[in-house]
Amino acid sequence: MPGTPPVFVQGAMVGGLLAGGVEESALIGLLVPGETAQLATGGESGSALFTSARVLIAERVGILSKRLAVKAIRRDAIVAYTIDPDTLVTLTLQGGSFGTANLFFDNGFDPMHLSTWLGETLVRPQIEDPS
Repeated sequence: MPGTPPVFVQGAMVGGLLAGGVEESALIGLLVPGETAQLATGGESGSALFTSARVLIAERVGILSKRLAVKAIRRDAIVAYTIDPDTLVTLTLQGGSFGTANLFFDNGFDPMHLSTWLGETLVRPQIEDPS
């Protein structure tokens, strides 16, 4: 379909919840002043850091490489999401500017860890009627 953004993240394996908390994330150094980390995941194939302003996604690149390709999505660009709590929990983020991003979490990841972040992401301040 013309005009539709391509899939931004085809399928990133972002691991499970980091036991040591957000400070344990390899992505913590990418925060900007005023941005706070809220949830971090990690595994052998990649990781994700959900922050007050963005979601940062790191994926292993190449077959034998230890390099990580990092992608960022502004939180305010996310307009919808779906969660499939199958064997591997799948989170699909959707936005007009980036298309879709598919994140796969390790077996046993509780999707309720994402509920607050996702809920706050879709809540927009209401514009008051001046009349």
